[in-house]
Amino acid sequence: MSILNGPRLNFWGGIRTDVSVPNNSPTIPYSGGTLNLFDLTTSTVAPSAQLFSDDQLNAFINAPSGDYYTAGGWNHYGQHVVDMQNALISSQGTPGNISTTGDLVGQPVYLLGSIDPVTKQGPVSGPMMVDLDPTSGQTTQIFVGGLQIGSGSTPELLIRHDTVCSSQDLAVRILVGEPDAPGSSRISGTFQITFPLSSVVSYNQNSAMLKSIIDAPGATGIVLRFVMFEMCPTLTTPQLRADYASGQNTPNPSIGRVIGTLAPAYPGEPKICQNGRRLVNTGTGAGGYMELVNDLMSVDMVNLLPKANFRSERTNITGPIGPNIDFGTLNFTAGSSTVATLACSDAQLQNYYLYGGIVDFSLTADQATAVKTQPLNISAYNQNTAATLKIVEPPYRIYSDERNLYIDDYQGSVSVTLQLRYLGQAVKQHTTISISSDTPGTLDNPDYLDFPTSVTVPANQESASFTAAAKTSSAATAGFEVLNYTCNGGSYFTNFRKYKQTNFGIPAGSTITWEQVYTNVLRFHYLAFPAMSRFIPLNQPDAILNAKNAIIARTSSAYKNTTLFMPVVRSMSPSQTALLKAYLTGQGWEG
Repeated sequence: MSILNGPRLNFWGGIRTDVSVPNNSPTIPYSGGTLNLFDLTTSTVAPSAQLFSDDQLNAFINAPSGDYYTAGGWNHYGQHVVDMQNALISSQGTPGNISTTGDLVGQPVYLLGSIDPVTKQGPVSGPMMVDLDPTSGQTTQIFVGGLQIGSGSTPELLIRHDTVCSSQDLAVRILVGEPDAPGSSRISGTFQITFPLSSVVSYNQNSAMLKSIIDAPGATGIVLRFVMFEMCPTLTTPQLRADYASGQNTPNPSIGRVIGTLAPAYPGEPKICQNGRRLVNTGTGAGGYMELVNDLMSVDMVNLLPKANFRSERTNITGPIGPNIDFGTLNFTAGSSTVATLACSDAQLQNYYLYGGIVDFSLTADQATAVKTQPLNISAYNQNTAATLKIVEPPYRIYSDERNLYIDDYQGSVSVTLQLRYLGQAVKQHTTISISSDTPGTLDNPDYLDFPTSVTVPANQESASFTAAAKTSSAATAGFEVLNYTCNGGSYFTNFRKYKQTNFGIPAGSTITWEQVYTNVLRFHYLAFPAMSRFIPLNQPDAILNAKNAIIARTSSAYKNTTLFMPVVRSMSPSQTALLKAYLTGQGWEG
C-alpha cells in the first residue's frame, strides 16, 4: 500500500539545505599543489595542516580556487539545517480520484526539529542534514523531529517523533545542470520518513482527508516521501568570493525543488525507502516505483521522466516547476501486452508536481494479470524531437531499513535484514544475495567489518538477516565502509562508520589541558563547521568552560537521536567526547 495505493496528500515547493562543505575533501588546493587539511576518519586536523594557525587555515579554505567557488567549496558557514520553502499541499484524494481542490489544498508543510528531550522545550531549530561519509554522494541523512501541516497554534496536523531518513535513488534528474554549481545540480535524491500513529500530537478531526489517512484500516503510521532536485548554491561563485573577501562570511545554502506525498503506513512496509516494484530509467539510472492492487496500477514517476534544463532563475524555487521532456506517448507494457498509454501532454504528466509525480491506471483483469506476472516496461519515442525513453523493471528487488549505521552505536555488532522480492512477491525458491565490501566515497576502505559473503532467502520467505560486526582487531581503526548486496540484477547497500578508540597517548590520571582537547577534539570542528562557533566559540577556552553544562548535555546519549545532538554532524568519536568531558569537568583522564 503506502503512498501509491492509499489515500494521499501531495505537495510541492522549495527546499533549502544549509550544509557546511569543507569536509567533503581531506585536501584543499594550496600553493600550486594540495594541502592535507583533515583526517576525516578521526575528525582531526591533518599533521601537515597543524603547522598553520587557525586564521591561516580559514584563509586557505576561503581562498578562490580556479573557476569554482573556493578551496573549501561553496558553503563554509552552514548550520546543516533543512527547511521547506513555501511547500504547499497541491492535491489530495485516493488513487484514481486525486483532486487539486480540497480542505487541505494550500496548507503549508513543515519538517520539524526536535523537542529538547530533557527540558521539553522547542523546537529551536529544524531538521539536520548529515553526511555519514562526507566524501560520498550516497550517504546523506536527515535527522527529523516531526512534521506539521498548517500554521499557527492549531495546525491541521502535528507530529513529534525523532527519527532519521537516508538518501535513496540518487540519479540524474536534469540533463543540463546549473553551470555555476556542483555536479549534483543534475541529481535528485529521495527521502522517506515513517511516523508511528502514536507520534500524532493533534490533528483536525473535521478534516475527512486527514481522518482517512490516520484511521486507514490496518495503518500503523504515516509515511512521508519527498524528492529534492534542481539544487544549487544560493550565491554564485563571484558573489560568494566577494562575500568572503569582505569578511561577511555569509552562509550559502543549497536551494531547490521538493515534491512530496503523505499517506498511511502499513505493517511490513519499509520505513525509509519506498514500497513497491522498482523501475529504472536506463538512460539516467533514475528509479521509480509501481504497485498493483486489484486492477489499479499506481506508478511513482517523479524521477523517471527527466527535465531537459535547470531552471532559468537561480533563486526562484517556489514558482511552477515546468514540464519534463516531451517523449510523446508513453507505452506501458508487460510482456507482449500493452497495459496502458499516457501522453506527456496529459495533465498528470504536464503538471506532475501537483500530483506528487504519481499516476494511476485502471486495468482490465487481463492487463492486471500481465502486470502481476511479468516485468513492467515503459517506452516512448517522440518523432519530432527524437527524444527516446526506455524504462525497465529489474524483476528482483533488494531493500533494507539499515542504510547508514554507526557501528559504535550497536556495541560493534548489528543485525541487518535484507528484504527480497520478485515482481513484488516472495521468491519461490531459495535465492542467494551476495555481499561484498567497498568504500562508499573516496577514502580507502579500512576493511574493519566481519560479514558473510552471502545470505540465502528461503523459498516463500521475504527476507533474511545477517550480522555485520567490527573485527576484534579494529579498535584503533576509524573509517567508512559500505556493504553492497546483489541478486540477479537487483542491488542495495548499507553504509557504516566506525570511530577510533584511543587514549590519545595521554597517561591515565592526567588533568586534560586546553591544548590537548583543542588539538584532539575541537580544532577540526572549529575549522570545518565554523557556524558552531557563532553559538559557542570553539577556539576560546573561557567560552567552552562557560558553556560546559550545555556541551556535556548535548553530547550525551539522551540527545543522540535528536536534531539537537552536538556536534550535529556526528563526527565526534566516543573517545573524543570522553576527552572533552574530562576537560570540562576537571576529572582525571581515565585513558
